[in-house]
Amino acid sequence: MEGMFTPPDAVTDSLKCSLCDCYLSVAPIALISDDGSQYKCGRCSAVKTIINTRATIYENVAKLLVFPCIFKGCDKKIPFVNVRDHEKICAQRSTICPKTGCSDSIKILKMGQHFKEKHSESFHTDYFSIKNAYAYYNIDVLEKDGKSFIGFFDFDEANFGLSILSTDPTDNYLQYEVKIKSDKCNFTITISNQNVISFVEREHCFKCASGNCKSKFHPYRDNRKDISRRMTTKINRDSIKKMFGTGQLTYAITIDEKVEDKLKEEKVKDETKIEMRDALIRKAKKIFLQLLECPLCKSYMAPPIWQCLTGHTMCNNCKPKQEQCSTCNEKIENTRNYTLEELSKKVELPSENEKKFAFKRNSDDPEVNGSPASKVQKK
Repeated sequence: MEGMFTPPDAVTDSLKCSLCDCYLSVAPIALISDDGSQYKCGRCSAVKTIINTRATIYENVAKLLVFPCIFKGCDKKIPFVNVRDHEKICAQRSTICPKTGCSDSIKILKMGQHFKEKHSESFHTDYFSIKNAYAYYNIDVLEKDGKSFIGFFDFDEANFGLSILSTDPTDNYLQYEVKIKSDKCNFTITISNQNVISFVEREHCFKCASGNCKSKFHPYRDNRKDISRRMTTKINRDSIKKMFGTGQLTYAITIDEKVEDKLKEEKVKDETKIEMRDALIRKAKKIFLQLLECPLCKSYMAPPIWQCLTGHTMCNNCKPKQEQCSTCNEKIENTRNYTLEELSKKVELPSENEKKFAFKRNSDDPEVNGSPASKVQKK
């Protein structure tokens, strides 16, 4: 990583958050003690401290550093400005099982396997099937197409809420559909186009909702209502009871791609690639034409194209008039530049009146200079 500095291990190990003991590699970094010895990282920004002063000088220096990944098994070194994004997608990222009563540390991408082995009563395949949904309060895991999805279910006095969370943060085009039915009715209510969101351990901790979370780094540990508000889908319990009566409710939740959104974004990306390609072609053509411009008469050169011993070029009309190169004063002999000659055969040279192909000479980024293009040398 050019321009970045990797501190010695002893230095890196001293740059740790006083709260979570992770590296001070995620902004905002804050000073939290009077004596300047304690800092907290951006991962712990939800934790309130008496002193909370932004350490901007440290952050500016840290932008020049690379840090180790905090997850065991990952040996990558990441620039300070990219650490937060890396931690969201690191294949080695892990968490404590969100299930109440389980304290196993598991890799997030292996969540489905863990639930299948340890919490089979809350494990689903292909789609979520939830019974007794009037008052369902749980975390379930679905495994579909080799990926794990977490169903976060909660309720309060007014609503039943749910969110479907993807353990893969690159899943940007997923949505889910909820179908509600009762064993005493022959109709179904469908709620469509609900967005699947990325699982973030500190925000989607079910132990916070149950009041059993002991982590001081979780922003909703002491406020279950905030978690309920964060639910993607909220269903009024009284309305559902009026529709279905007292029968047992079943929720079937399926996950699919948002095909239209994906196609739109792919189209934009394709159009952007085409625009970038066309811009590069235009710029390359400008550079090629500048190379073909005779430095003496400003005409575009055609074979034969001559050069001095140093490599400076000139057209066939100007060569007989020069004994020495006008650029470096080297002797001019009968040395041809065959590379430029081949190039001149492949590039469409502009006509005299096409001003848009005239260039400023010796420019780092040749642009149109508004003057008429010179005549093209005749063979």
